[in-house]
Amino acid sequence: MSNEELGSTSRADERDTCGARGDGELPFGRIVSSIASLLLGFALLVMDNGLLGTLVALRMVHAHFLSSTIGFVQAAYYNGFMLGAWRGSALIARVGHHRAFAAFAALAACSVLGYALGTGPTVWMTLRFMTGFSLVGIFAVMESWLNGVAPNAIRGRVFSIYLITTYLCVGAGQFLIRAANPNGFELFSLVACLFSLSLVPASLARVSVADVDKRPAPAGPLESPPKSKFQALPMLWREAPLALWGCFAAGLLNSAFYALYPVYMRGVGYSVDEISSFMGVALIAALLPQWPLAHLADRIDRRRVIFAIASMLMLASTTLFVFHGAALVQPVAYFHVSLIFTVYGVAVAHANDRISSRQRVAVSAGLLLTFALGGSIGPIVASFVMGRVGPSGIYLFTMIVTAALATFALRSIRAHRGAASR
Repeated sequence: MSNEELGSTSRADERDTCGARGDGELPFGRIVSSIASLLLGFALLVMDNGLLGTLVALRMVHAHFLSSTIGFVQAAYYNGFMLGAWRGSALIARVGHHRAFAAFAALAACSVLGYALGTGPTVWMTLRFMTGFSLVGIFAVMESWLNGVAPNAIRGRVFSIYLITTYLCVGAGQFLIRAANPNGFELFSLVACLFSLSLVPASLARVSVADVDKRPAPAGPLESPPKSKFQALPMLWREAPLALWGCFAAGLLNSAFYALYPVYMRGVGYSVDEISSFMGVALIAALLPQWPLAHLADRIDRRRVIFAIASMLMLASTTLFVFHGAALVQPVAYFHVSLIFTVYGVAVAHANDRISSRQRVAVSAGLLLTFALGGSIGPIVASFVMGRVGPSGIYLFTMIVTAALATFALRSIRAHRGAASR
């Protein structure tokens, strides 16, 4: 019997017990209330980051950067993201969540002010790297913090609030581009100001992980915390491989959508206005399934939810790859995009079912590193597939990724059944 099977059996029993008593409903309201100020600070950061990404792209076009140069500058963000996921957990473990949040937010504000130094590609690449490093540190703080205060029975719903906040604010940040001329420095100053302002509600948050997360650690081989950040990934791969693959697949899917979906739509004849409208509505659509799927994942085995999501995504990808009629493509495409953004949250919740409070920072950083790795690979592989089979190759890419995820989830479900029957 595998270690994952042993741990998952006890976790499933715990969830059934919590669901039967209805204990998950009362603490949910208290937890949401306690993290409200933290989420407000995070919302400001994510909204600013959404604005900054668009602003940097517009400024590089205005400065007549070559397309290849723009690609390298934007890729530096993901390189910083990966390094931050790898190294940032040490800072959180050493100084705590509040201080780490403040440090990363301050570094992000400084990186934005650095754009006043000039428009040289090297300078901007360095600044994008710093922003990626800072933001993944914030994400690691948030995810380890939220998973620390949320018991297993309601973790999915608490995490869905975090994801809804993320997608809503990324979309809202796009509208701030109208506040000033993007060719000036006013918008950079606005971003730096709001990055700094995010420190106020986050610093006033009433609850820390150390105050709340006093629950007994789950029984099983993940009891001992990893002695170094290098142990988090192999530990997860050994004991909760579905969560690790789910985060990697989420990185592949999310990055391919952001980087290449406009390329696909332009390639099949959509106008710029139509592309803009679709991307805006798609981000809103991504909010809709977060709560119901998270609520479902708190009631049944999260492996089954991951399998269902992957299977529906695979079916939608196949439909979009084979058929091209606008009447069919539009609704299926919105359904397809909305499901893509649910994979990460369920995978993270599944991983945190298997660990103790002492492991949350290292595991959160490891999962973010895995997501970032998928994010850096996704556009490269998807663009190669599109080059081979045409614009619709993006759906062939997502079909392959989700088929692999569904297969892995099914194997995990069957292993769990075998363990339960013995």
